[in-house]
Amino acid sequence: MYENTKGRSTAATMEMTSTAKTKFDEFLRRQLGVSDARDPTSVVNALRKLYPTTAARLDDESRGQSIRVQATPEPSAGVMVSTGDSPGMRRFRQQRQALQDDLRFAVELASNRDFKEPVDGWRDSILAEMDEGEAASYRAVDPVARDRTFYTVRKLGDCARVARMVGMINPTVSPEFGRLAATLDEGSMLLRILAGESLFRAGFDKGGTVFQVALQDLRQRREALINALEQLTATSIQEGGDDWGDGQASYGKLLERLRTQGQSDLRSIVRPDAMSRLLEVLLNHAPRAQTEDMRGIASAVPMELLQLRRLRDVAGSLLDTSGFSNASYLDPTRGQGASAPLAAFTEALTLFINAFDQPNAGARLLNMVLPAPLAFQERADKEQELHDKFRERAAVQEQVDELLMDPTTADEFWKELARLDRKLYHIDRVIDLYLLDYDEATIPGGGNRVLFHTEMLEQLDENVDVFVLDAAFLKEQCGLEEDTLALANTLTQGAEDRVEDIEEDRNHKFSVPTGSHCNVGEQYQVPPPMRVSLDRLERHFPVYGVDVPQPNPNPPPGMV
Repeated sequence: MYENTKGRSTAATMEMTSTAKTKFDEFLRRQLGVSDARDPTSVVNALRKLYPTTAARLDDESRGQSIRVQATPEPSAGVMVSTGDSPGMRRFRQQRQALQDDLRFAVELASNRDFKEPVDGWRDSILAEMDEGEAASYRAVDPVARDRTFYTVRKLGDCARVARMVGMINPTVSPEFGRLAATLDEGSMLLRILAGESLFRAGFDKGGTVFQVALQDLRQRREALINALEQLTATSIQEGGDDWGDGQASYGKLLERLRTQGQSDLRSIVRPDAMSRLLEVLLNHAPRAQTEDMRGIASAVPMELLQLRRLRDVAGSLLDTSGFSNASYLDPTRGQGASAPLAAFTEALTLFINAFDQPNAGARLLNMVLPAPLAFQERADKEQELHDKFRERAAVQEQVDELLMDPTTADEFWKELARLDRKLYHIDRVIDLYLLDYDEATIPGGGNRVLFHTEMLEQLDENVDVFVLDAAFLKEQCGLEEDTLALANTLTQGAEDRVEDIEEDRNHKFSVPTGSHCNVGEQYQVPPPMRVSLDRLERHFPVYGVDVPQPNPNPPPGMV
């Protein structure tokens, strides 16, 4: 580690050695969450918490007991091991067996024997996805696993649409594929319940914080923030860094700005060591994503984020040049501290703060596992709307089951089945948006997805001839239905006239021109070959200097 100190003076060698030890101590302090990296007791206690199984084996050895060779493996980050058995788990196992039976019936249908291989492959992918979703639902406390659970929920719902579409284009297999679609939908609903049970076992309640960023990602954001602050304060200058000292100038203006605003207390945390200790308050148990650790972090979040937001706003004001001329007499430092290190620090600070946005997203999953008397007490506003959507979905599913009991070749059959299929799909989307608390999220260009899905449901109830909605939303939904029909055609032999009628009716309802397709995206534009850079500017523009001839700005006539 000290090989590069050879040939240097004693003072230089001692300085470099001291810097290396300081950085190593800082690294240990961050990773282990100790206040003093040179205190052996603190380091040992931190390591014992990080590796409890190894610590238990060492304790057994120190007491003279036999060492447990087959020790329990260390719990991986974010893994929540379920204990006991719940009604949702038992019902899910029954449903998975029912799904396996329905898929076997679909594969062995004599009327669909020519498509046995495609349906067989489809069955394997569905069962594999079901297992992936089940494993992720048990770890729903981790936002990554929760998103993976709802990925499976959405995929199973899409497979149910494909199964119903198979029944539309081939009425002879409609009852079997219709039952399969209902089983898939119930399986996706049970995955939502398993995710809610996972949160319930973790001890979260209506006022708790359900993180939207994995703890591993959160630790990476913390390290990026400290590194950006080191660059700003010139504590650690990397190669190719701030050679002109702009970062240090911005740092000085930031301290001055805090003083002039009467927020001098924030200057105490604008140092890498102080910021590191502050973030440890939030992530003091971050090495392992256990339930009690996450709840402890949640309790410390609000007050600490309040201070970080104050600092972010002040740092951002030094980068903001809007209204500079009008506000310069109030704030002479406004817009004058812009630099790459300050911008990097502000962005890293913003990214860390954003990790705690929407702290209660996903908390509505808990209402799915509460007993009915308690759940009714919790229902208000959106919770009541969510309950109404569940009831509406059950009613629509009952209508689908009644329709599939007597499939026919008449156009009224598949048109009504298509209408009910769309209702189920849009109700499921509203339910998922409510469960994840994203009902206020907007899509690019404006609009609210819950509003769009709700308006689609209203128009389906009115049985309108042509849908009147946002053009981008209609194009998206039309493309999904086009993909569904394309997949259904690979799973059964549909009547050619029926497929053409379904395509024509779909394009008419979604206002797609005759002969066109829904999935026609924008043509990809190849970037121009020439890019602006200082090197190209230097090569393509003349160099003005004392050693080269100077161009004459007013050439004589005839020389132009």
